[in-house]
Amino acid sequence: MISAINSALSGLQTASKQVDASANKIANATNPNVDTVDLTEEAVKLITAEASYKANIASIKTANEKSEELLRVLDKTV
Repeated sequence: MISAINSALSGLQTASKQVDASANKIANATNPNVDTVDLTEEAVKLITAEASYKANIASIKTANEKSEELLRVLDKTV
């Protein structure tokens, strides 16, 4: 279960980096010194990052529920 949580946390970090990169590109879209920014592509990246957040949070919740259930089972046997 720890592995699942670590994997989900890694996924959250990756999604956060993507959001930061896209937000930076969007914020600088009107800067004449910056290459052209494809706002549609950046919007898709943000939506993808949102889906990744949701999936990784669901993984963490599931791992937490399994841990709680395991503790309940072990508590009954002690």
